[in-house]
Amino acid sequence: MKKIYLILSVFAVVFTACETDFDVNAAWEETTVVYGLLDASDGKEVQQIKISKAFLGEMDALQMAQYANSINFDPNDLDVKIVRIRNNGNTDTISLVDSTIIREAGIFNDTIIIYRFLNNDFLKSDSEYELLIENKVTGNVVTGNTELISDFKFDLSNGYDFGFYIDAPTLPDSARYKFKLLQWDHFTNGKIYQVDISFDYLENGELKNLIWSQPLVTSDGNAMNTLLEGEKFFAFLRNSIAKDDTKHRNFVNIDLIMTVGTTDLETYINVNRPITGIVQERPQFTNINNGIGIFSSRFTCVRNDVDLSSDTKNYLKDELDRNFE
Repeated sequence: MKKIYLILSVFAVVFTACETDFDVNAAWEETTVVYGLLDASDGKEVQQIKISKAFLGEMDALQMAQYANSINFDPNDLDVKIVRIRNNGNTDTISLVDSTIIREAGIFNDTIIIYRFLNNDFLKSDSEYELLIENKVTGNVVTGNTELISDFKFDLSNGYDFGFYIDAPTLPDSARYKFKLLQWDHFTNGKIYQVDISFDYLENGELKNLIWSQPLVTSDGNAMNTLLEGEKFFAFLRNSIAKDDTKHRNFVNIDLIMTVGTTDLETYINVNRPITGIVQERPQFTNINNGIGIFSSRFTCVRNDVDLSSDTKNYLKDELDRNFE
């Protein structure tokens, strides 16, 4: 019996690859793999979607994976468009341009093809968006639809700062660590919320950056929150910054980053989490018609230049033991 291998090349930043069951005796079918998240955030003018393909063959799977044409379509064969469908039914269409990216060498060929377009006020919250991928050679058409998340904002007062520690000698050590409760309202089309704390500092005059990521928060339609605990904040810094007496460090500021995702994105993340239980089978999820993968949206909101309280800064200098000045 011939051995037939099926490998899916899935572009993933935070997602792990999923297992796929298939019939080794099935006839070959063109399988398009899509990964694209529209992002209407400020500073996200360039939008990009990864389009690749599954492959079949009689060679060793690892050998086949090294060939670019095993995982990539010829860009000349594809016509990739996004249609904006307004609430009043009117439509606008934009064509995507292919761009080749070289990634670090691994199991798959290091060449991937991304399809891009410039936002230029194309992404609007009053519209739905349809991805259209047509293979001009085979006639195969792949589609996907999504609504946008847009204009999410943190409602924080001016002069907002984080107080993770209070210098109160009368309190036991454990009671001196404080927390910050971040709260926000549910946003239209938003289902999952990821808060990241960007800690910016100078190290011998060079700007450095650390990201303290918080657990995902899932919307139930009501107000949501996440708790930033001072003791965990300082533990994160100790674990992330090496003790080195030759380094002189200075705190700069904190940036507060919120990334909001759709229900489809939440499902995709949950389905592709690593399997830790006894049962090794996982459900499959795709919102791509006549293909597999995801076409959805996210939105990133950044609150810059959040300060630390004076007691918290003093803790960095006097207690953290990482040469902050």
